[in-house]
Amino acid sequence: MNDSIIRYQYNPMLTDTVGFFDYCIPLTNERFPPAADSLKKYYDFSVYNYITPPPPQKQFLQTTSVFKPHNLEPKHPGPLAINQQPDDWITIVFLLCFFIFAWIQTSYSKRLNQILHAVARPHFVNQLERDGNLFKERITIGLGFNYYVVSSIFVYLIFKEFGFIPAELNSLTFTGLVFTGLFLFQLLKSLAIQFSGIIFDTTEPARQYQLIILIFNYIIGIVLLPVVIIAFYWNSLNILIAGVIIVSLLIIYRMLRSILTGHENKSYNLFYLFLYLCTLEILPLLVIFKVISKF
Repeated sequence: MNDSIIRYQYNPMLTDTVGFFDYCIPLTNERFPPAADSLKKYYDFSVYNYITPPPPQKQFLQTTSVFKPHNLEPKHPGPLAINQQPDDWITIVFLLCFFIFAWIQTSYSKRLNQILHAVARPHFVNQLERDGNLFKERITIGLGFNYYVVSSIFVYLIFKEFGFIPAELNSLTFTGLVFTGLFLFQLLKSLAIQFSGIIFDTTEPARQYQLIILIFNYIIGIVLLPVVIIAFYWNSLNILIAGVIIVSLLIIYRMLRSILTGHENKSYNLFYLFLYLCTLEILPLLVIFKVISKF
């Protein structure tokens, strides 16, 4: 057999300490024999032809492209910076809210049912007052915390969806500012109602009005919790819109309840009620709408 047709391929992974193959495998796809190999005449090349056949040739086929032309136009002239902020702390807040609800359901389930019934039926408010002072009970701390936290996250998700959050503020800072502003607004609103009740000698109707506001705030926090969770994890704008509609309906219903409560009370002047609603309910909404429209 002619030695010139012997084919070798270098394989550095082999460990041949005696130099039998000189780190090479005979009869492969390359024609580079080693420099010194005195055992060529003992090779059985038919075995290597069977073990290491030549690789098949690559074939290139033409197919139809899945990418088709379109008429879409870019919305922005240049690339936009991606400002991704960590929102892991929101998950911890959700777990804390669930823990608060578990504690309330375990310790104050009867009181919670009275609050829920007081929203649907006005006469349950009297029963709620007879069984205790809701302003000084422990359940107020839990439900109040849930209302402020969930409402703040809800506002953050809305502003984030429409891009109204300043670049220098992260999610935690912005939500904290909303939480502080909402808490101060409710505090000033409560003080204004008490002060006006003292001036116009309507202390009891003012207290009932405060109680209605407190109850509806608790309900808003309870209703918004699943809405905020779904909107946060599914990133759904429709869920946020549904939440805005639900909150708006609850606020409108609260205003109607306040009007009916003042109308049933003979000692309550309707002018004072109108003043309450315009100053403490309608005016803040107009101011918030004016601020958002500037962005």
